[in-house]
Amino acid sequence: MIDLVLGSPTRIKIVMALWLFGEMNMSELARRVGATQEAVSEQLEQLVKYGVVEVKYVGRVRLYKLSSDPAIRRLAEAFVEAEGALAASGPQ
Repeated sequence: MIDLVLGSPTRIKIVMALWLFGEMNMSELARRVGATQEAVSEQLEQLVKYGVVEVKYVGRVRLYKLSSDPAIRRLAEAFVEAEGALAASGPQ
């Protein structure tokens, strides 16, 4: 399953955004990830299929959140920590 997440920079960004900001709709998620809604939708489909992301319906609105599985949450936390460490080290 880790290869599914690591296979796409957009999927990694989605996982990190959901870890940092919690549940959100498609528009907000696309804005935070910096990708089109179409691109985010494609990647979310895979993440939902494999249980990395959960979807909740509120009326006609879909809200996405990171799975409550502890392994998924640790993976998301590791992505965020790695991103912070890379940013702190500056350009190579």
